Amino acid sequence: MFETTDPRSKRVLVVDDDDEIRLFLTTIIKGAGFEVLVGSSGEDAIARLAQKPDAIVTDLIMPGCGGLGLLKHLKTVSGPVPPVIVITAYEQRHPQVSEALMDPNVIQCLAKPINEDKLLGALHRYLKTEPLPG
Repeated sequence: MFETTDPRSKRVLVVDDDDEIRLFLTTIIKGAGFEVLVGSSGEDAIARLAQKPDAIVTDLIMPGCGGLGLLKHLKTVSGPVPPVIVITAYEQRHPQVSEALMDPNVIQCLAKPINEDKLLGALHRYLKTEPLPG
């Protein structure tokens, strides 16, 4: 059996170009006890990798390099790469979604509107954390 840890010891990078969705995701993830880093683009996310997030929750289709650009960048990073949860309003057969699903760093793809339980369940499962009591 693996040892679980407190979510307060884990850092999650949230990336979305939509202010409301980014705030919603940040509120949910912080509410579950995780530390949250925030980015509004793939370029922002790449800059925040220096802060060593334990996981990334990212929108896929954004201006600039977007989520796919972030995924491509992660393949060039030396050392451990944080698991990535992709969120998207697009269907799985959309070419960019299909490409993201093939990426080995993507552990889950969630459709918008976001199901809070699925998102937090995936974070707890992959980061080996337990929900905070109460």
